[in-house]
Amino acid sequence: MRRRMVRGQKPGSRSAGAVGRRAVLFEVLASLALTLPAVHPAFAQSRADASRDAVAQEFPSQYFSENLPAPEVARFYPQNWPTYGSNAGRNAVFDLPEGAPRQLKDGVRWAFAGAGALPLDGPPLAGDFKTTAYTVGMPVGVTVAAGMVYVGDDNGYTYALNALTGKLVWAHYGWNMTMSNPLVVGDTVFVSTGNAYFNYANTMVYLHHGRPIRGPGVNSVYALDRRTGKELWAFHPPGEAMPTPLYDAGFLYIGTGDGHVYKLAADTGKLAWTSDIVSFVSMSSPVEGGDYVFVGGTEPNFFYAIDKQSGSVAWKVSIPDLVATGMGDCTPAYAAGTVVQEVTVQSGDSAHPVANVLLALDARTGGILWQKRFADGPVPPAMKTATPVIVDGVVYEGSPVSGDYVALDLKTGRELWKARLGSQIRAGAAVRNGVAYVPYRAGDIAALRVSDGTLLGVTHIGGSFGPSSPVIVGGTLYVSNIYGWVTAMPLAELKGAQAAMNK
Repeated sequence: MRRRMVRGQKPGSRSAGAVGRRAVLFEVLASLALTLPAVHPAFAQSRADASRDAVAQEFPSQYFSENLPAPEVARFYPQNWPTYGSNAGRNAVFDLPEGAPRQLKDGVRWAFAGAGALPLDGPPLAGDFKTTAYTVGMPVGVTVAAGMVYVGDDNGYTYALNALTGKLVWAHYGWNMTMSNPLVVGDTVFVSTGNAYFNYANTMVYLHHGRPIRGPGVNSVYALDRRTGKELWAFHPPGEAMPTPLYDAGFLYIGTGDGHVYKLAADTGKLAWTSDIVSFVSMSSPVEGGDYVFVGGTEPNFFYAIDKQSGSVAWKVSIPDLVATGMGDCTPAYAAGTVVQEVTVQSGDSAHPVANVLLALDARTGGILWQKRFADGPVPPAMKTATPVIVDGVVYEGSPVSGDYVALDLKTGRELWKARLGSQIRAGAAVRNGVAYVPYRAGDIAALRVSDGTLLGVTHIGGSFGPSSPVIVGGTLYVSNIYGWVTAMPLAELKGAQAAMNK
């Protein structure tokens, strides 16, 4: 294993801000401290039988076979979804094959509200967006496959909806927040659950320089039947499993809040290997490139390349002055031998204390190819990074700190353009036909022309968007938000889309 050191940093040394960062993280830990049951080492179990469990019956899974999509329609949708955003570049855009129905080409319109959803034109729960996201939010985005829309909800449910009508097909209760982007491989859906909290015991472990576990409660990776939501198997790590797993060649890979990356057999949930990286993984969903799986972790803050066969760490890299969850929040993107990850650093300016930095790394060696620093600004609540998207050699990325959205050359890092949206941006874009569609906190979706960054239009949906990257299939854009809604709307109705089509 090779550990890359930053120029001027001595092995084993700590930057001048290390103590300050530890104090900042302690404040976060203390504010989230809860007294919840202890969790046991990871294990797998077979299909649950809720009929024998009186408590489980209070949270029944539901199935409405009459709402299943017709097979002759479902075949025109993408059939699999093996990673966050469906692909390593994270651009979830799909053209329809020949012969697709007119309705799919023109786009459909519907809205689905999960249990506890808030009115889109109303205030957040208890006046706080973070509380709302952690209670009823669908923060991460939807999956669209085989005529169904799958979405995780922080109320504990995973919902499967008919992509054409928005009607509920099934709901599965997972006993914890579901912040992942459900995977679909063949006839199986994979969902992971967990929460962002630290209980009191783990806060004390951290204060005494021990190794805390993030995410009390029942943390899980579930395999569910795609059509019915029936539970096939479950794997329970000690720490949260908030990130979206990665499926590759019959196996699942996921980093968790207990400082490990797990490789599981996708058909049984059986553990293939455990990689002890020590860092807890917050929301960094792994991406695959060549022989490695890439993922970010916190405490210590490193970005890791892990060998898919052995689980050994091939390399790890960090930069100075990382804050909050540092490397562990962002879901990386990969293309052409380059992996891209956003982080948050201290700025040294008390009025504008943090900044986002985008890193491009050589996937083979971990060498930093280039860095792009966004403008300094205030500390954003909850997730402090956005999801990068790579399309045709261009990286598109937003900053939750500055409210800017940029396009950069993947090879050189040269800024091609910058657009000022003025509100926190955590989602990735959906890039299609020369337009990037970007949801952001204000409850809006911006349409940006990718050739020069011109703002073509803004469509107000309502509520608020977190890291919920949109999906485009044919003529429909699908997106979820932290108010607990999934919205499907014809792409042509988004402001700016028509201008792009007429150009």
